[in-house]
Amino acid sequence: MKTVTLVPMKRPERLIEKAQNYLADMEAFFLDTPDAVTIMLDALPHADTEFILKMLPLLGVAGKDRVLWPLYRLMRGGSADDSVCLSAAVQLGLAASLSNDSSALRAELIKNLSHPEASVRSNCALALGWEGNWPAVESLMAHLSDPDRNVQAAAIAALTSVGDLRVFDLLTARLERGTAEEQRSILLNLWRFAEKIPQVEDVYLGSMETLSPDLRVDALSGLAMVPLSATILNRYRQLLKEEDLRIRRQVLEILSAEDPVDYASLKDILCVLLADKDAQVRQAATRLLARR
Repeated sequence: MKTVTLVPMKRPERLIEKAQNYLADMEAFFLDTPDAVTIMLDALPHADTEFILKMLPLLGVAGKDRVLWPLYRLMRGGSADDSVCLSAAVQLGLAASLSNDSSALRAELIKNLSHPEASVRSNCALALGWEGNWPAVESLMAHLSDPDRNVQAAAIAALTSVGDLRVFDLLTARLERGTAEEQRSILLNLWRFAEKIPQVEDVYLGSMETLSPDLRVDALSGLAMVPLSATILNRYRQLLKEEDLRIRRQVLEILSAEDPVDYASLKDILCVLLADKDAQVRQAATRLLARR
């Protein structure tokens, strides 16, 4: 009789297979928690980038305290892929919001806001953005003037995710007295306060009267992220008459992303701009008027 030699499946391959089964059957994953979390944590070192990105959301929502430090290590550079580090940061914040005690993690993340590598600072800032994480607000505010724009944006994103509307008041106050770099970071990201859109609109429109020419350009970039309103359209009409060429160009660029029906009330001023002294302005106005 011919004998058959059985080759045992290697443990990493078994882990990957079990993790794949859980990804294919979410009901089984949640029924088997915490065993399923253990398997996915054990499978992380053996998975490729695509598979890790699929596992991370489940670890964030179901892992709680058990996944905090594995996700932290992954975020800090346990993967060579930036997308994995970024996703780990997002899921780390979610897991921290569900954990019983995130104080040690918070302290570690705050400490690494001063890391020499901008990517680490950015990911740590983003990870601190869980609801109710008020103890991290002061440290995040301090990084609105970080030399790296990505870190600034991550700090703002985290502040908006904390969920305390006092943060909005802190940011708008800093907009009045902060450094130019802090003001720029706030202007570019204030629109993230989706629940405060009317106030956000007021801040942007009001700041256009007092900001330096360079910061007015940043204010327009942020205002472009706010839903178009009649008040905003009226301000665009005024800005299209500005001497500052950058302002006219930017307003026209913003309008190019809108439905022609929404800026139909500006047809008369766009017709005037057909004779503008700047060729780019004339061309942009022509394109906007030609849209139907």
